[in-house]
Amino acid sequence: MGSCETPDEARLKLEVAGVFGRAAFTYDRVGPRFFSYFGHRLVELARIPSGADVLDVATGRGAVLVPAAKAVGARGHVTGTDLSEAMVRETAEEIGRLGRGNVRVCQMDAEYLLLPDESFDCVLCGFAIFFFPRLERALAEMRRVLRPGGRIALTTWDRSFDEQWQWFHELVKAHLPPEAEMEQTPESRALPSPELDKPEGLEGAMKAAGFTDVHVVSEAADFIYPSDDVWWASLWSHGVRERLEAVEQATDSEGLERLKAAAFERIRTIKRADGIHQLFPVLFTLAIRPQSETGA
Repeated sequence: MGSCETPDEARLKLEVAGVFGRAAFTYDRVGPRFFSYFGHRLVELARIPSGADVLDVATGRGAVLVPAAKAVGARGHVTGTDLSEAMVRETAEEIGRLGRGNVRVCQMDAEYLLLPDESFDCVLCGFAIFFFPRLERALAEMRRVLRPGGRIALTTWDRSFDEQWQWFHELVKAHLPPEAEMEQTPESRALPSPELDKPEGLEGAMKAAGFTDVHVVSEAADFIYPSDDVWWASLWSHGVRERLEAVEQATDSEGLERLKAAAFERIRTIKRADGIHQLFPVLFTLAIRPQSETGA
């Protein structure tokens, strides 16, 4: 945590780290592995050369980290950072099992990267920039550690991702008492701008941070949950977990069961023969640190 941040920003980071710490064991391990899928696509679009030095900010369970390590090969190196101690522990253990000696994982705040200037050829960040209370600070840090001419590549959710599942958000609200409804989730509190789910918003943020050649690619992929129970379990394995915990804490276990029953009732109306389909629309943002720029 940085010394210049406000108490609200510090509290928000602790909440985000807590939610993902509690989800770390099953993160991207329950249901369809959409984080891994888009992690591979991010690495493909970043066109990382063999032998490169790569930084993966907010690495989670390595959805971007692992394919990046494959891309750089034995001569390259990949560093993964995450705010959650539990995420770092789980990912480091998995990297050890995979025997990847060119990868290291460490706990670190994206807004205060304890890394040397101009030390990476590529900086990656998957589905995390909307959690940073001061996005401009995090992007400045990513630019600082990136070598001139190096590439930054990140993913965010497209606006339609939230719209197609608005019914679920409304259902959660309906199962919260009025006073709890006033509380925002860590994700919504952290979101610096709603424009981060639109190409023009992302382009503006990257250009304001000093990056050039900004290019936003829109893609979508369909994923299938084989059963209601797998879909419900997957909700506990990522950021949505915070909303479920809010219902459980504000009401009781019976309140959570009522929410689950209502959600299952709705899910059955959209479920197909092979399971529950969910379309994930994603924005990939690619940009360059100018060659002429030196220093932070």
